[in-house]
Amino acid sequence: MKGWLLLVMVFFVVTPANAAGHKNDDRLMNKEECTELKAGIAELLLVADYYWKEIEKDTEKKELYEAAAFYSQQAANYSTVYHVWCD
Repeated sequence: MKGWLLLVMVFFVVTPANAAGHKNDDRLMNKEECTELKAGIAELLLVADYYWKEIEKDTEKKELYEAAAFYSQQAANYSTVYHVWCD
């Protein structure tokens, strides 16, 4: 029983120590993912710009304001993620 317990303890100590050997530069996202995120932010900004131009044509449509605000906020949120993890 003591041998079994020792084996289990060694397993739980060696496994996390071995995991530290992986190459990890403390980045959540790799370069390709950051590039995709940047392109997504640009698309969100283009959509928000489209809605703002539509608002200029017809200022009475409230749903246009909501759409413009939504896409602008999404672009801002993803820009923050980009700044923290990719910049």
